[in-house]
Amino acid sequence: MLDLTLFQFDFDLSFAMFFMNADKTIYGRYGTRSSIEDAESHMSLDGLVAALEGALTLHKGYPDNQGVLTGKQAAPTKYKTPNDFPSLRGKFGYELDYGERVVQSCLHCHQMIEAERLVYRNEKKPIPEKLLYPHPLPQTIGLRMDVDTRATVKAVLPNSEADGAGIEPGDVLVALDDQAILSVADIQWALHNAPNSGVISATVERGNSYLKLEIKLDTLWRKKNDISWRVTSWDLRRMGTGGLVFEPVTTIQKTQFGIPSDKLALRVKYVGLYGAHSVAKRAGVKLGDVLVACNEKDDHWTTTQLLGYLTTKHKPGDLVPMEFLRNGQRIRVQIRQQ
Repeated sequence: MLDLTLFQFDFDLSFAMFFMNADKTIYGRYGTRSSIEDAESHMSLDGLVAALEGALTLHKGYPDNQGVLTGKQAAPTKYKTPNDFPSLRGKFGYELDYGERVVQSCLHCHQMIEAERLVYRNEKKPIPEKLLYPHPLPQTIGLRMDVDTRATVKAVLPNSEADGAGIEPGDVLVALDDQAILSVADIQWALHNAPNSGVISATVERGNSYLKLEIKLDTLWRKKNDISWRVTSWDLRRMGTGGLVFEPVTTIQKTQFGIPSDKLALRVKYVGLYGAHSVAKRAGVKLGDVLVACNEKDDHWTTTQLLGYLTTKHKPGDLVPMEFLRNGQRIRVQIRQQ
């Protein structure tokens, strides 16, 4: 059974690697994803080689460099193994059933995030932002990285947190929040454990100089992290939308529907059919309906923003009114939160 006191990473990945010392000190992580369709867009063999070389450099300097490794270690956790989560306890053994139940007997990584969220949800407590928007990608703070290198900045988004800190394209991100950086996954780990607001440090190599910069994080920065692609968002859809999968409506399509460009418009791409995922179906929602209001709000939300609002502002049992556009008519339903 997986030791969660040691192996903590982005559980929505299909590939993850740890660089470790024999004494279990973690030098770094590798493996990043940002979509279902293009799962390898943030990884490359060249990037992996660069990360491995960086890990060897850290190993050569160990233990004198423990100061830049402290933040890379596993965070304290109440749940030492997946079986310790209340919703998973006793459901999985130590061996797979290779007969007809191999899938059912396999504990999937994403189930651990879902199980931890359920601890809060079942107690009718807000899901912490760190758990709701896990392992933010570098672009959440305005960084686009060169995946063929260890941590070279490819581009900086204007007016972003990274831009405000003075980071420039071509900079090599040596450390973030006092942690040595070997890969995009290391950047994500540092951001995952960063405060919900405040300042974190960044050390960059620019030419022949090293610069210590400060990245200011406002209270909304985590919510820029797109979670709509994540497998773990499927359970959030059950909780908040009753089993709906949405896709954005283009500006041209909004005009055709008579919806202002700055207003909510999410088309129903899939309607859950069974069990707890069929709540929206039983409420009358159909494939192709366009969500135009949620709880009287019609802000221009993404799927991530919608799921964040529903799971933080409403508790299980609440009835949330939603308004859909169907064939030019407005359909009003109520979705019971789970």
